[in-house]
Amino acid sequence: MFGFITKIVVLGVALHYIIEYRDWLEWEIDSMLSVKPGPCRYIIEDGGSEDLTYIDDNIVLLSTGIGSVGAIKAYNTSNGMVETLSIKEAPQKKDFLRSPHGLSAWKNPKTGETFLYIITHPETADSVEVFQVMYSPLSLKYIRSITDSNFRFMNDLVVVDRDKFYITKFSHYRDHLKQQLEILSKWKSGKIYFYDGYKAREVVSGLTNPNGINISPDKRVIYMAEWGSKHLVAYRRESTNNLVEIWNTDVDTGIDNIEVDSVTGDLWIGSHPITWRTLDLLNLLNVNHASQVLRVKMVDNAISEVEEILSDDGDFVAGTSAATYVNGELIVGTVFKQALACNVTYLSSSRETRGHVDSEVLPNSYVPK
Repeated sequence: MFGFITKIVVLGVALHYIIEYRDWLEWEIDSMLSVKPGPCRYIIEDGGSEDLTYIDDNIVLLSTGIGSVGAIKAYNTSNGMVETLSIKEAPQKKDFLRSPHGLSAWKNPKTGETFLYIITHPETADSVEVFQVMYSPLSLKYIRSITDSNFRFMNDLVVVDRDKFYITKFSHYRDHLKQQLEILSKWKSGKIYFYDGYKAREVVSGLTNPNGINISPDKRVIYMAEWGSKHLVAYRRESTNNLVEIWNTDVDTGIDNIEVDSVTGDLWIGSHPITWRTLDLLNLLNVNHASQVLRVKMVDNAISEVEEILSDDGDFVAGTSAATYVNGELIVGTVFKQALACNVTYLSSSRETRGHVDSEVLPNSYVPK
């Protein structure tokens, strides 16, 4: 009898895991409806734009070139132009700015100087490249490279002070095949580190592929996209820069990078809604990566509503990884392929955002679990 009960329990656990894994893969979803907030156009047609961030003066900076020596581009929302930024005093090494990934900008409140921090993936170990943003003409000045023994395969960072930042470790392995197996096994090897200007220390562990990370306008709350679990998590910042979880929400989609509106506090997130397509990085199944952009409306650093702003089966835009909203335009980045600029002709009401007041129009409904 005991043996029979044991077999039933083992079978039940196995079936539970199989069903949970199937749901995580979204294997039953084979297409996405096309949803656009208004007319959209390509601003980058090749090379992708894995992450992006709004700085000031109508400028959005984008990292491009995952898998190769990349570049930083700037999109000017006032004239619709894109330019590749030159880098002054760049080190002479072949893998400098290799696979530029997550990025974060920080403005010195005393001097007004803007600094850009970019995660890169050289062959030996990850590094964070630091630049000063120069104006007239717009360019970057290389400042330093930050490395740490804890930096393995890092994904995104948010800078909170000069050379101080939170950074997510997406996976333990850097090798592509081992990393894929790690993702498929759902091994909770992900972490968040705090770099204090000298060294990185662990502040959160046991995460499933933590991805995007950002900070609330009042600097009290850190938001993190746990891609492997499809959870959006918020942490309270302690005076020691330790993090304490305050809420954790399943949004039922593979959320990637997070941009925070500095006025309303709303989150703009690029997402991968069909996991099995996203994992097909070698294109063995010959399918496009589906796309989705979410707007997470916030009140007092807590979620009040989640809206789907853009959705695509991958034919028009494939593999959305980041998005931001500036002056009535939605700028969307992808991992490998395009970047879009969309005129937003409808959006539900909110407080004033970056010089644009949202219109009172019914949003697209999107209800997280």
